[in-house]
Amino acid sequence: MSNEATPQQSVPAEKNPEWYSRCCTDLSKVKPSGGRIDGMKAILTRATFMWDNGRTITVGFVAPVPGTPTQQTKVQEVVKEWEKYANLKFRFIPNGNDAEIRISFDDTGSWSWVGNVALSIPKPTQTMNFGWVGSDPGITDEERGVILHEFGHAIGYMHEHQSPRRGEKLTLNEAVIIEYTKKTQRPPWTEEQTRANIINVYSKAEVSNFSVVDFTSIMMYFMPANWNVQGIAIPPNNSLSPLDKAYAFLNYPFFIGTASSNPDINILNALNTAGITGAARANIGLEYIENDWRGLRAEFTRWAVNQKALSDKAQAVSQREEAAAAVAAVAEIEAD
Repeated sequence: MSNEATPQQSVPAEKNPEWYSRCCTDLSKVKPSGGRIDGMKAILTRATFMWDNGRTITVGFVAPVPGTPTQQTKVQEVVKEWEKYANLKFRFIPNGNDAEIRISFDDTGSWSWVGNVALSIPKPTQTMNFGWVGSDPGITDEERGVILHEFGHAIGYMHEHQSPRRGEKLTLNEAVIIEYTKKTQRPPWTEEQTRANIINVYSKAEVSNFSVVDFTSIMMYFMPANWNVQGIAIPPNNSLSPLDKAYAFLNYPFFIGTASSNPDINILNALNTAGITGAARANIGLEYIENDWRGLRAEFTRWAVNQKALSDKAQAVSQREEAAAAVAAVAEIEAD
């Protein structure tokens, strides 16, 4: 799928289940990675897409639809949630054309460029869009969810459903998904687009930090039960999960003297929530004590890759044991 394609549009709501209105329509826009897919869409992250720790990122509202004061205020309020867990600041400036993240409210869908890739998008072109944030008073759960999701992309997160570890929990019904996107996207998605944006998983070369798939992550792609063999229905998530928060801290840590506004946000809670133990925990702790966020990210990545390797090994052993049991059963039957 071309990175410069017009955002996909859904068919009228009355022809779709309710949950479809929350689709991140154009998914994540990002420059080609050189990997096997160029549409990079967590709690998946890639280190090169993330901002420097402690950075202040300017944000503004731009054409084609800069939004009403109500729409703008909703975004400004909700994004504060990410600031509690990630050591980043979003500063909204009057002249949106000069901002690093440039937001519009065009009704073509909701999407965002991933992380600091936004810096490579020529000004004043928008880098984020909110198609489902309205002008009615109050912030709905759905609006809160989509704002958190797109700003998750903006700080470097990609879609959770394409985690290298998805196979541990989900096996997708590929034919069902391919047929659905043909019927619901305008213009219809090709099989190649559907595979790149939903079905394919990222390789370990395309992402750095990733966990066991977190169905409750703000970055998890919702799906009806018939999209996967396990029959698991995953509704849209409208709030940050415990792992979202822990990974935000570990990728953008608050060091001593730069504490979060929430006293419960600290290195120990983040490590416990992520389940990091042993030597990896000690190494991450050491980098934290030395205020080395680059080193901390590197150790965090090493741990994530190692967890994937351990999982792959356990699955291989399990498969061999199952095969051996099947062979033994056949031999027993033949002996009788």
